[in-house]
Amino acid sequence: MMKHLESFIGKVMASRTLLHLSFCLAFVGTFSFAVVLSGNLDVAGAAMISCLYILTCTYVGRWYGKSWLNRSSVQVPVSKSVLIFLTLVLGGAAGAAYMFKGNVAGYFLQNLFICFPISLLFVFFGIAIALARHTLAVQMTEAKIAQEQKESELRLLLSQLSPHFLFNTLNNIYGISLTQQQRVPNLLLKLSELLRYSVYETREDFILLENELLYLKNYIDFEKIQNGNRLMLELAIEENPGEQIRIAPMLLIVFVENAFKHSKSTRKPSMLVAITLQVQEGWICCTVKNSFDPGQKEQTGFQEPSGIGLHHTLKRLNLIYGSDYFYNATHDNDTYHVELRLKAK
Repeated sequence: MMKHLESFIGKVMASRTLLHLSFCLAFVGTFSFAVVLSGNLDVAGAAMISCLYILTCTYVGRWYGKSWLNRSSVQVPVSKSVLIFLTLVLGGAAGAAYMFKGNVAGYFLQNLFICFPISLLFVFFGIAIALARHTLAVQMTEAKIAQEQKESELRLLLSQLSPHFLFNTLNNIYGISLTQQQRVPNLLLKLSELLRYSVYETREDFILLENELLYLKNYIDFEKIQNGNRLMLELAIEENPGEQIRIAPMLLIVFVENAFKHSKSTRKPSMLVAITLQVQEGWICCTVKNSFDPGQKEQTGFQEPSGIGLHHTLKRLNLIYGSDYFYNATHDNDTYHVELRLKAK
């Protein structure tokens, strides 16, 4: 029984004609039932006809509204519109005089002054419904297009970010292979782990924070192998951030990668990189500090060549988190400091 009822409801919802017919029957039935309950059975028929008249005026108004909205393709003459409206008013006045008084000629004019404002009211009500439906449909279409554009842009940014990371890493390995060939095998092994994550584990909009942190630690190990004793590394990364904490993939790596890249280009014998990350009251709080050379112009803006890495990451932050993130970058003498807070998902 329930399956048949669900099937019938599904067919009604799928068919616009059946949907409108069901609404009209429900509308008439509700008011007629109220009249029957009141005991005035003599006017039950008149009440049903009055409801049908109101519905007719409303649907004529919807037709007016839809015709006006589609005026570029459907031209409705003014004379035709006036004729339809006058037919409604005159027909309603004649019908009311006959139903309630039984004398069309005697009570037609009296009911005409009643039917005119009623017809006008419900015609405008129908026009308002048509305009509201059209506005809602336009807003839904625009929202759908905006969402599709957002998803497309995010996919593009991710596709551009991974080659950017790979390009920098391969350049580093090439430089090491010229002077320290024995370190290359371990670097390639770590690189394969990093690429496996970036290719297969980042297809979801949000991933577990612990997975992103594991990727981050692999990258840090990769940098340890590359930089050896020159690296002064300070880590304070929360070990167990929580199984339900999620984050957009491949966000944190850009700031960490920039810190290593810019610190190793300093003239000092040692390079400082300090990274802290913890979850506090539903926020993922990350700070990254690195040494840099203030004399090098490209360092002061913390920019990648052509601004790819940081520029794309900030765009992703705006698209994904909106106002649910905080980013700030400052420098003090020869130390660059980045603070990032993200609302946990």
